[in-house]
Amino acid sequence: MRKRAATIGAALAGAALLFGATPASAGEAGAEALSCKTSAGSTGGWAECTGSGKWRAKAVCDFESDKYSERVDQKSGTVRVYVPDCTFNIERVVVELL
Repeated sequence: MRKRAATIGAALAGAALLFGATPASAGEAGAEALSCKTSAGSTGGWAECTGSGKWRAKAVCDFESDKYSERVDQKSGTVRVYVPDCTFNIERVVVELL
């Protein structure tokens, strides 16, 4: 019984390591490939990224759901996208890697 528990425990630990490492390495690769800056005004804003990767900008709005820009599949260079305006106030603009 101890042998079985040890085998199951090792398998679960290996699976957790495998699944835990995959998203982190994908995120690190995306972060290295893009350099982004954002700006937010009273109700709107933009995000501008240089490099390559798939991303979109999110407007974090007060008192309503967040709003998103179109998705960008950027091969190189610099791309700026504007987020849809919030009705009341925008807190910030965030870049989401896809």
